[in-house]
Amino acid sequence: MSIQNYLKRFRHLWEGELHIQLRRFRWMAFPGVFLLATIHSLLVRNIARPVSGIWQPWIEILVYSITGSLTAWMGLSWIANAAAQRAKTEHQLQDAFEELEQRHQQLLRLNHIGEQIAAADSQHTILELATRAPLQLTKAQASTVVSFDQHKRLNLDMAWGLSDNYLGALRQRMDVGIDSERCRNCNTLHAHIKQDCPLFEGLQPLAEQDGITSLVCLPITLEKKRSSIITAYYPETNTPTDEHIRLLNIFSAVISGALEGQQSRNQQDGSQDAVIPTTHNPAAIAELSSQVLNIAISGWDAQAGGVFIYEEDTQTWVCHAQLNLGNTIADERFALGAHMAQRAFDATTPIIQADINGNSTFRSAAAAPLIAEGKILGALFLGSTQPKTLNQHHTELLATIAHQIALAIRNTQLYDQLGQMAALKERHRLSREFHDGLAQTLGFLNLQAEQIEQMIVANQNASAKGEIQELRKNIHAAYADVREAIDGLQIRLDEPGQLAVRLKGYTDEFTRQTGITTEFTTNPEDLTTKPEYAIQLLRIAQESLTNIRKHAHANRATVSLGAVESHILLVITDDGMGFPTTGPGERLYRSYGLTMMRERAEGIGGSFSVATSPGQGTRITVSVPIEIL
Repeated sequence: MSIQNYLKRFRHLWEGELHIQLRRFRWMAFPGVFLLATIHSLLVRNIARPVSGIWQPWIEILVYSITGSLTAWMGLSWIANAAAQRAKTEHQLQDAFEELEQRHQQLLRLNHIGEQIAAADSQHTILELATRAPLQLTKAQASTVVSFDQHKRLNLDMAWGLSDNYLGALRQRMDVGIDSERCRNCNTLHAHIKQDCPLFEGLQPLAEQDGITSLVCLPITLEKKRSSIITAYYPETNTPTDEHIRLLNIFSAVISGALEGQQSRNQQDGSQDAVIPTTHNPAAIAELSSQVLNIAISGWDAQAGGVFIYEEDTQTWVCHAQLNLGNTIADERFALGAHMAQRAFDATTPIIQADINGNSTFRSAAAAPLIAEGKILGALFLGSTQPKTLNQHHTELLATIAHQIALAIRNTQLYDQLGQMAALKERHRLSREFHDGLAQTLGFLNLQAEQIEQMIVANQNASAKGEIQELRKNIHAAYADVREAIDGLQIRLDEPGQLAVRLKGYTDEFTRQTGITTEFTTNPEDLTTKPEYAIQLLRIAQESLTNIRKHAHANRATVSLGAVESHILLVITDDGMGFPTTGPGERLYRSYGLTMMRERAEGIGGSFSVATSPGQGTRITVSVPIEIL
């Protein structure tokens, strides 16, 4: 049985009980009337009848008037009380019905948001849902998600419904620095505009202009620690109600669980993505091996040596550098080096033969395992034509040198591995973009082409002409997607540090290709930073402008780049439609571009925030604490 049917049945039961009460009033009225009739008879008998003459009728009339009026008054009073009681009961039932209906709708909305959270595949989507929820579940006017960073400062991750003036002032307050410990240890979680709250401090005039009078903070916990808060802003001091706060607390617990689950999935995905062979760039490792081998041979006055690396993927040994060992395993010098490298690898300690007898070229030899981060990478082999050139006294020194060589080789591997992971991420990003953009567009173009073909066969030339015009628009959109992807791939690493110059060129080209007027400002005009940071900021700007072209329906956009103390601040805004609202039966729009932008910013130690509201455009802010070159 649905809750509406249950409430109707509940209401009918109460109305039936009310009719029972009215019947009780009716049976109570009978003895009252009987009592009044008796009093009337006694008065007539004892007062009117003893009086004779002309006064007797008048006295009877007077008695009848008094007793009749009293009887009518009592009867009408009973009826009025019953009617008032019924109206009161009906009003209470109606209030209870409306309250239960409101709670039912709130629970439906909470359930719908919970389903969206469960289906979310990124932290950005979860944060967007967390920001929207207070407006959907309660009478909140605006909301934000604020996180605590490792420097004990507040960071604005996302905002919804705040005005540009208030949002800019709040961002500036956080850039100056708000101690996150006040919010991390706050137990009140509810503040009026005139109270001592770090989120209201210095912003009271702007809050009054926006009609904000109070706020409520909902804690988000990760690993049993408060990591961030959802802040809901309200126009009235008596909102939200206790029922709303209980509902929001349930929601914050759901968000905390979703973020912990997403964090676990990201760690699992990261560990899977990190399974990359350790020797991707043999040339780089061979060059390094040759350098360290020459140093080791000179230091020990040896005549030969080699650096052997063990390949885990193929479970084979590879000699990346050698001197005077021959070229094949058939050479007894190479065979000795490989054999001693294997022994050192197995023993995890240096193996030294100070005096070698027989027909061997070498009279003394040593092999030391290359160990870094608790992992054996291979072994270093040294051979001398003189006995006891390499002896047991050299064990500790040889182990130390081998460890330093191992660290150098490991760093080379990690650097190459980092490049491989970056390439994989770019490939993953491109696959997402092509799947969500180009692939779907081409599929739709194919469908349109089939429809046009059918229209031509059916001689529907006018309709076919309209479809051809639409086809041309979609082809232009597909071309823009491919063009932007190619432009992104053409951002080279030769001089990417000239961030302002490259960003100015890209925004000019974006205006020319899309027709969306894009204003670019920078201070200083020649802002330059490290290449690895510049590349990521350029990518963020590119993806942000791509989202504006595809989804914002904007006429103007601005890209602002500036240096604020030790931070680079990148702000992209548009005058478009903002993020669309979602109803109970609608899906939340998922933008992989926003997710990638957040990951890029956080990957270089920066913060990323999105502020939007339907019809108010979108503002993306990236703050990166790096040294300006």
